[in-house]
Amino acid sequence: MQSILQHRRIRTKIEQQFVTKHETPGDVWTHEGRYDYHEGEIYSYPREPADDWAAGRRREHGHRTFISGPSLQPRHTARSHLEREGDIEGAEMDPEISTDPHTINTEETLGHTADIMVTGVERSRPADYATDSETDVESVKRNKVIIVTFEGDCDTMDPHNWTLSRRMFTTILTSLTGFVIFWSSTIDATAYTTTKKVYGTTPVVQSLPTAVFLIGTGLGAVVTAPISEVFGRNPVYIPTMIGFMLFDMGAGLSRTAAQRIVCRGLAGFFGSAPAVLSAASLVDVWSRIERVYAFPIFAIIIFTGPLVGPIPGAFVVSAHSVSWRWVDWMTIILAGLVLIPVVLFLPETYSPILLYWKAKELRRMTGDDRYRSPLEFRKATFTHRLSASLYRPFQLFITEPIIMIHAFSLSLLFMILYAFIAGYVSIYELANQFSSTSTAIAFLGIEVGVLLSALIIPVSMWLLRRDIYRSRERGQQRPDPEISLYMAIFGAPFVPISLFWMGWTARLEISFWSPLVASVFFGFGTICLFVSGYQYVADAFEAYAASALSSLQLMRLVAAGGMRIAAEPMYKRLGVGWTLTLLGGISILFLPVPYLLYWKGYKIRSYSRYARRNEG
Repeated sequence: MQSILQHRRIRTKIEQQFVTKHETPGDVWTHEGRYDYHEGEIYSYPREPADDWAAGRRREHGHRTFISGPSLQPRHTARSHLEREGDIEGAEMDPEISTDPHTINTEETLGHTADIMVTGVERSRPADYATDSETDVESVKRNKVIIVTFEGDCDTMDPHNWTLSRRMFTTILTSLTGFVIFWSSTIDATAYTTTKKVYGTTPVVQSLPTAVFLIGTGLGAVVTAPISEVFGRNPVYIPTMIGFMLFDMGAGLSRTAAQRIVCRGLAGFFGSAPAVLSAASLVDVWSRIERVYAFPIFAIIIFTGPLVGPIPGAFVVSAHSVSWRWVDWMTIILAGLVLIPVVLFLPETYSPILLYWKAKELRRMTGDDRYRSPLEFRKATFTHRLSASLYRPFQLFITEPIIMIHAFSLSLLFMILYAFIAGYVSIYELANQFSSTSTAIAFLGIEVGVLLSALIIPVSMWLLRRDIYRSRERGQQRPDPEISLYMAIFGAPFVPISLFWMGWTARLEISFWSPLVASVFFGFGTICLFVSGYQYVADAFEAYAASALSSLQLMRLVAAGGMRIAAEPMYKRLGVGWTLTLLGGISILFLPVPYLLYWKGYKIRSYSRYARRNEG
């Protein structure tokens, strides 16, 4: 629905960009600046004087932002947005955008109609400005196209320049789609004991629906990301959410364990799109400096899903008035409640698709087929991008120590999180004689820690701004990516501390409040490591950020799925204390990671083939 409205708004905006000298014989004002059309030439001037406060603020952060103080360099521009991190192959264009967007006299574009001009398009400079290395063929080819761009860096069509309320709404709505998927990954596990009796299977087999769901979510991420970069975010969000609901319905109606395992695996595969695209939509609408605030909000919403999912699931399974299959029906209802506003109100956020729509409208309205969006100049085919998205995450995982370390550490966190699904029965229901519903409510201890992590965000922003100023004093265009590690530096020690604490105080002779408080520290440390890990990898591997993050997504979810199978046998054979001690000991091995990367990360990146180099 919103895509249709966006099409109409683009058409209206383009009509405003056609300006005739008969209608406005004097100055023409646009979002980009002021244009003076006389004597057959177009003269452009900045919209605001250089010493104006608003102009300085816009130079730092863009048109609309709630951020004050220094920004990361280079700041958000229309050009940097199109070539931003997150695209699998980057914006591969031929010809490249080699100049700042500028308005051109449409005597060159609209059938030699000299009294009309169009804003928000770009033409390569005349041949006099061509580079020495450019051949005549390349020059002719370059002059035959008109690149459709945003109308300067303040164009309201650019998702980075939407109003704050619209960007917040988009972020929360897309985050809720990921919330639903990870909610489904834990609420299903609450029916473990009941389904084991219904299907008459072994404990290992009965843990497979949750495990296969997680594995399917991890594997599907490397497929859905490139599809969204060809067709847009919304054409992927909506069908995959419907597919997720249908296969979850199949799981709820299944009569055998095999049917449930297959349906849950396919539900996870379709659910991978909302899980991974919600992060991509975050990049679409927020600049790098703004994501210091926006990404933790997104992460908190995502993490809340698996932590609150067991609560309604436990109540349904223990109730005699309803079937245990309501764990699936509740998920479908929740997904439907999220899908409705997605269909009706979620705007398309992927800017290359928006510019593609704009180029199509320009071609339709003018009859001139030389208008092309940057997406139409990509050299790589969809098949090539899909193959790259499939092999490059593994390539980066094997060849890049930074990605390998983060993949292992984040995988460990999710393995522990999903091990708690089985472990909380031993920790609370058996050790502290909780009921099944009270055991599920105990998950809220982790949620409290997740919410408390928000207190660290202003401190991290203050430290980040300090580093920006210091990097500018050193003559750097922008600071090193190690500035993304502050939340991990604060939160890393709390993970092993909480595991040892919880493991050795989950006893009848010790109050249940002790492991509950320990779980608060675990939630706090986990969310801090997750946020810093993802932001650091995205900053360090800019051009390959999507592949790098896909490797993290794939590894952590596949590992979590494997741990779901192994968790219950571990608790039975080793006991609560030694199981959590083992996990705590492994987490200690990764404890120095954020500190070592902050100290020597620049040196590790200097040996990397794909990571960002230090800038002078």
